[in-house]
Amino acid sequence: VACLGDEATCSICLSFFMDPVIIDCGHNFCRACITQCWERPDAAISCPQCRETFPQRTLRPNRQLGNVVEIAKQLSVPAAAGGDLCNAHQEPFKLFCNQDQTLICVICRESQAHHAHRVVPTEELRKQLSSRTRN
Repeated sequence: VACLGDEATCSICLSFFMDPVIIDCGHNFCRACITQCWERPDAAISCPQCRETFPQRTLRPNRQLGNVVEIAKQLSVPAAAGGDLCNAHQEPFKLFCNQDQTLICVICRESQAHHAHRVVPTEELRKQLSSRTRN
């Protein structure tokens, strides 16, 4: 979840991407962050990350990254609230409940609240998310 959060974070504002755009070198930024960066009078049209320069300002929306950011936000809420441990059982989050869209521990899985729900191991979820971002 932490790695996913890093990938869903803008290198300018260090927050989750808001309205992510991709520039010509392939790096992504929040639309407002890169626009503000390029508006400075002395600013060259270059990537703040790799410093590649461009002849013109081209911003293309990255909707797929926007979807990944939304997933990362959902996954980070439980982890941020109680570290990497379930508040109720002090066990590590090892499963993701698809119905409730939340991380759960193995003890929560056996509870009435999640027993009938479809869950996936967090490792499997990470693999699914990373294959989506590559495609």
